[in-house]
Amino acid sequence: MKTDFEVGDLLKFKKGSSAFRELDGSASLVVVTRELPSSKRFFYGRACSTWEEHLWSYEQFDLISKGSR
Repeated sequence: MKTDFEVGDLLKFKKGSSAFRELDGSASLVVVTRELPSSKRFFYGRACSTWEEHLWSYEQFDLISKGSR
């Protein structure tokens, strides 16, 4: 279930995402840093609250803002 997220896009955890239900503000924001061409479900992104890069699932996020292309 790949979405249209691309490198540089700003995302926010979906409200129904149970693993992240308690996060709010910048803790719920992620910037897409790398796409995985071999995967339609996952991408790498940096959490805005810690700036740590993690592997995330497309299903967990909504698009807030497109990055500059």
